Amino acid sequence: MKDKIFTFLLIIASNQIFAQTTIEHLAIDSKYINEARTLNITLPNEYRNSTKKYPVILVLDDGLLFNTTSAVVNQLSNTSRMPESIVVSLSSSEKHRNYFAPNLYNNHRGRMYNYGNHQEEFVNFLELELLPLIEKKYRINNFKTFIGFSPSSVIGLYTLLDKPNLFQAYICFAAANIIGDGYNKDERLIEELDTLYANSEIRQSYLYVVSGSKDAESQPYIYSNIKDFNDQLSKYNSNSIYAKAEIIHGEGHTDVILPGLITAFEFIFPKEKWYVDYLDLIEKEGTAQDNISSFYQKLSDEYGFQIYPNTDRLYSMSCLKNIGRRLLGERKIEEAIEVYNYWVELYPSSHLSHYYLGLAYKENNENNKAIATFKKAYDIALAQKNSDSKTYKEAMEELAK
Repeated sequence: MKDKIFTFLLIIASNQIFAQTTIEHLAIDSKYINEARTLNITLPNEYRNSTKKYPVILVLDDGLLFNTTSAVVNQLSNTSRMPESIVVSLSSSEKHRNYFAPNLYNNHRGRMYNYGNHQEEFVNFLELELLPLIEKKYRINNFKTFIGFSPSSVIGLYTLLDKPNLFQAYICFAAANIIGDGYNKDERLIEELDTLYANSEIRQSYLYVVSGSKDAESQPYIYSNIKDFNDQLSKYNSNSIYAKAEIIHGEGHTDVILPGLITAFEFIFPKEKWYVDYLDLIEKEGTAQDNISSFYQKLSDEYGFQIYPNTDRLYSMSCLKNIGRRLLGERKIEEAIEVYNYWVELYPSSHLSHYYLGLAYKENNENNKAIATFKKAYDIALAQKNSDSKTYKEAMEELAK
């Protein structure tokens, strides 16, 4: 009962966050899959105001996964549990996902899957059309995640084996049965992955495979697949390769998605690495900005892309806005100015960042700088038709007296 309540509350919280994001749509007419598709895209809340580059999460099974993934990503990134990310989903079409999935052999049922076997066309579409379009349109970095469910997980596993550096992370739902099957009778993808990790120069690879226990009740070999996968592939877990398969108990074929997303992102972005307490950081030797930057630079070096601190969080001191206020309260005004200047650097089109920098200048009796910064906040808010412009105008006028 407690787990059900937690899930219900998480859905509510995630939907609240999701409602605040920007959703865009892009049309793409592919020569490789010979179809016109629509890309649905959610951007981080302050994307338009920032200069930052973001990871990309590609979701197949749009109707099943897009809204939930976007909501969970926003919930976790807003609480510093993972990086802010751009979520992209591919609309469905007349050609079902089965059409593009490799036609594996089911070793336990003694028959082929009856999938379409057009995986090469689809991977070319991803590599040569979809990802270049996203890169051209948006500010993205080099960390890309592929999320699939059941047949589209088969596409994901094929992509990993065929183009191991195209994506840096793969999340495969309802796929613990699939890893025990292969391209031919008595072959398994587990051994294919073993060979890949043993011989390939993979720069970075996270692979998370998950199924619900209700699937395992009807397919008990899923348990042995999970064990064999972890036994054989765990030896490659290192600074560049991470592979894990598991069963989430009490969940069914599609029910596994919500808890599976949370455990998948925890696998890729473990909380013990991502947890940050700015109150501890500002008490250490060095300036607040240096300590915050050092924490995120360590993460950036590990993941291979630039990771940034959160600038604003509800009910938390671990963000630039609130830690700057704490620094002002402790009369560490120069440090607060440094933190707020960094916020402005990351979000030059954010009226809020300029306003808080102006407040710090005011506390430092640098009134001319404060007025100029309040004016910048006012101009941005006015252009964005934000009602906070009134507050910024009053701040300017008060100092100008």
